[in-house]
Amino acid sequence: MSDAPTEIAADKTALKKLKAARKEQIAAGTIRMKEQRRAVKAIKAHLEGAELTVPEIAAATGLPGSEVLWYVATLKKYGEILEGPKDGSYFRYRLGQTPAPIAEADPAE
Repeated sequence: MSDAPTEIAADKTALKKLKAARKEQIAAGTIRMKEQRRAVKAIKAHLEGAELTVPEIAAATGLPGSEVLWYVATLKKYGEILEGPKDGSYFRYRLGQTPAPIAEADPAE
């Protein structure tokens, strides 16, 4: 018989120690993720039915322009928002089309 139960207990103890040591970092990461989700939600809410520039989004959401720019770039990369026509020095952005779910083929066909 192997020492599997002993190894599992040691692994659990080590994991508990690691979680306790990193508790503050984990909490800070969790808070930052919540802030990011709120920011993205606010940006998308203001883009619903509108085309806005980065400064307009920043003014509407109260977020710093540099932060809005990063979120817009990321959302654009993943197709969640689309770049529209240029308005002066800035592009206008709008919500992207949500792709329809792919229907599974009917095996009877």
